[in-house]
Amino acid sequence: MDSGHKPSFRAVGRAGAGVAALMAGSLLTLACNPVAHAQSWSIKDGRNTGMVLPSESRKLQDGSTYLTGGSRVHVSTEDATYPVTGSSMDCRWSCKIAASGSEGACVTLCAGVDKDGDLFSFRALAFGGGKYEVGPGTGKYANATGGGTFETVPTDDPGLAYVRWRGTLQLHK
Repeated sequence: MDSGHKPSFRAVGRAGAGVAALMAGSLLTLACNPVAHAQSWSIKDGRNTGMVLPSESRKLQDGSTYLTGGSRVHVSTEDATYPVTGSSMDCRWSCKIAASGSEGACVTLCAGVDKDGDLFSFRALAFGGGKYEVGPGTGKYANATGGGTFETVPTDDPGLAYVRWRGTLQLHK
């Protein structure tokens, strides 16, 4: 049934111009106020290989034992764009073992400088294997987040350090 109403193309044109102006304004706002997007990586086959550094131990007054040691390693991954790939880093661990030897706690901290001169780090409340977190750092790593798991791989050479890991890294601007 025809109501006799005919659409006004002039009205459609004005509405279309309004939508276009609104979209242009939105794009201009985005261009002038960029949203901070994170760069993100997910590594499934990370490997740190290098040499074991000297370790020390000493008895504490309460009968517990303090242990410390570390390694100097080279970072390899399946992703050449991962910013830490190809870097070397130093890892240090410190543990306190109860006098009974049945329990203990460890802290591990690994840090290095990437090809751009930015300091990165990874930390864990574990030794030999467990979960790790990203940060703190400088430059691109100042607001980095992420983490994952790691495990020490036994080798026939007691002077060789080999750690396999997987995890994520997000760099926030």
